[in-house]
Amino acid sequence: MRKLIVLTALAAALVAPRAASAQTTLRTSSTAALLGNGGFIGSATIDGLTGPFRIFCTDEDNNITLGNSYSVWVTPLWNNTDMSKTRLKRSAFALNIYTANASLANLIATPIDNADRARQVEMWANAETTPNAAPTFGSSSFNTTGWYVITAVGAAGIDDDNLMQEQLGFSPVPEPSTYALLASGLVGIGAIARRRRALQA
Repeated sequence: MRKLIVLTALAAALVAPRAASAQTTLRTSSTAALLGNGGFIGSATIDGLTGPFRIFCTDEDNNITLGNSYSVWVTPLWNNTDMSKTRLKRSAFALNIYTANASLANLIATPIDNADRARQVEMWANAETTPNAAPTFGSSSFNTTGWYVITAVGAAGIDDDNLMQEQLGFSPVPEPSTYALLASGLVGIGAIARRRRALQA
């Protein structure tokens, strides 16, 4: 029974939403589909988080460079209002802007077409043109479960905000029903094992 409790706790920890920003390492893949003018959709892994992640450019290209592996702050967009580690931390509309941009990124898919390019421009307009106002494009009521703001803190080059560059990352998060199914499955396994031990006694 003790092993069952440990397994249940471990499983819950692996799939539970992260509630606060954490500093970690992002490792990008070698390929990305370019949207033009610095925009992209790619894939990456993030140390300490399940993945892989789909990565979207939410900052306009500011002539910065990043390696294939670099330090980032990862801020979950769901169940979280702390934007202190993000590039838009001084904006009262930060959460709304990132949420709206996630709703736009959610519609971007490969192969890239003109509609995808237009959505990328809208993401930049939200984050770069009017960062201190409500987002003009996208939906600020979008369900952001599984979406993160990924803030690179060591970018080299020219940027408007202390060499910080940001992306949006998405990795599916299990629904509550999945938690329930997982727990019931583990309980069932434990009950079967206990019954077998009782029969063997």
